[in-house]
Amino acid sequence: MMLFFSLLIIVPIIISSINVYFTLQNYLKNNYIVQQNQSIENLLSQITEWRGSYEDLSLQIFGDKRVQNFLLHPNTMQTGEQLERSTDFRQALQTYATAGNGNFSIYVVRLNGKVYGAGLHADHEQFIQSRISMAEKYGGLPVWENADTLNSIVLYRQINNNEFDLKLPVGYLFLVIDKSEAEKIIERYSVNSNQQYGIFNQDHTLRISTDLVADNAFLHEAGKQPGVTSQEMIYQDMSYITFAKRQSDWTFVSWILKREILEPARELFLGILFIALLLLLFSVFMVMFLSHRITKPLNLMRRKMKQIGEGLFIIKVPVIRNDEIGELANAMNRMSDEIVSLIQKNREEEAKSRLLQLQTLEYQINPHFLYNTLDSVNMLARKHKDPIIADIVTYLSRLFRIGLNQGREMITLADEVRHVTYYLKIQEIRFAGQLYWEIQIDDSLEDIKIIKFILQPLVENSINHGIRKRDEPGHIYIRVGKEENCILLEVKDDGVGIKSEQMEKIRQSLAIEQEHEEKDHGFGLRNVHQRIQLHYGPHYGLQLASEEGQGTTIYIRLPYSNEQTSS
Repeated sequence: MMLFFSLLIIVPIIISSINVYFTLQNYLKNNYIVQQNQSIENLLSQITEWRGSYEDLSLQIFGDKRVQNFLLHPNTMQTGEQLERSTDFRQALQTYATAGNGNFSIYVVRLNGKVYGAGLHADHEQFIQSRISMAEKYGGLPVWENADTLNSIVLYRQINNNEFDLKLPVGYLFLVIDKSEAEKIIERYSVNSNQQYGIFNQDHTLRISTDLVADNAFLHEAGKQPGVTSQEMIYQDMSYITFAKRQSDWTFVSWILKREILEPARELFLGILFIALLLLLFSVFMVMFLSHRITKPLNLMRRKMKQIGEGLFIIKVPVIRNDEIGELANAMNRMSDEIVSLIQKNREEEAKSRLLQLQTLEYQINPHFLYNTLDSVNMLARKHKDPIIADIVTYLSRLFRIGLNQGREMITLADEVRHVTYYLKIQEIRFAGQLYWEIQIDDSLEDIKIIKFILQPLVENSINHGIRKRDEPGHIYIRVGKEENCILLEVKDDGVGIKSEQMEKIRQSLAIEQEHEEKDHGFGLRNVHQRIQLHYGPHYGLQLASEEGQGTTIYIRLPYSNEQTSS
């Protein structure tokens, strides 16, 4: 079986890969030829334009009257007229040197061999002296030559008298051009990083090549073909694809190793062989898998049953077969789902029971009895002209009216803030001169509904355990705002703070279920924290920050949504 699967996979892949390999080779070669033909045409146009710009510049210098006057009059006497000619000559050279965009130097040579030009170097002068005879040989025609010792390309020509006798030489002109100019033009039109270019002229004085290893024989052999065509050439046992184009007396040649063009085809072929190997390994694995197919479901069922027996009811037995084993797995999954559902219902019933207990504590006061009693006390206080008691009773009546809220659990943030405001006014009267407070609320949150009675217990906690234990007056700051997708309520005091050990106990009491809360701090905080989590979920509740002697800050985070706005 293993041999069958191996042959079934490997044989078609090998046959297909061989066919793809040869087809891709032919495609890559033809596509490269098309691209390179276009590239060398563009390169030819750019190089011709570059060459023409320098030859035009040399003609301008050749015919410039200031240069002609300087060369026609030997500098034997320092007369005023001669100084004027020298000044005009230097200005002319400076003008031409700065007019072009290239990086080049201009040198003018008298017939006596005296060289003039800015920044003349000894190696430049030596090269110029050695090429004067060559310039004389060509008369006034431009001569191009690459000077490897100068890392430059030199254009030189004989300057003839253009006023009286064009055959009469008066001097010589040399333009020393930075070789990188031509190399940058060539690099711009390179199709492939391994593509090489070469330029040479018929007189073999000029040779520009991106391949320093290639010799002149190779360049001239590659340039024998007419027009822009491609051909395969074997040179020193290496196969090349070459292109050539002749423009005037310059020949442009481009070449690349054939194996560089066909490299993607070889890589693809090797990749296919690698995939075939992986498929072979996969086929072996499949054979082993099929051999264990019968026993594997039974072992899996046994392990899952053991985990369910240990109490992991959320684990599902995968149903991978439509037979008796599959039916047994379905039955076990249904049993596990029913157990999880019963556990969830039991937890929900416990939460509802706890919520009913808390609501019972809230509503155990008869509101009608409370309002009537407080109104009676208020009338009695005003009758006896005691405004302090009247104010306390008024604030207390309003406080309870908001707190009871006709039995409703949800109130607006504005009512919650008013509720704690009345409480603080009562405490302000009670602790005259010892308690100061400040409340800030984001106006955009006033109509948001929240569960009631969460700020007052925290403020009461701050007064009893923070402010009252101070020897000096204390302050309480209440802020209500937004933080990302939450409503943030902050109750801060500058009381005595909480010791680190006690703070840790309070945090633990908020994090775990406890039947009896700590009497110091714990009950009020625990009550608010539990009500928030029962209503909004475990991601919301209280966070405490305190430092002994510096005060305590309690943060309440509630979910924020536009749907919470009261209608």
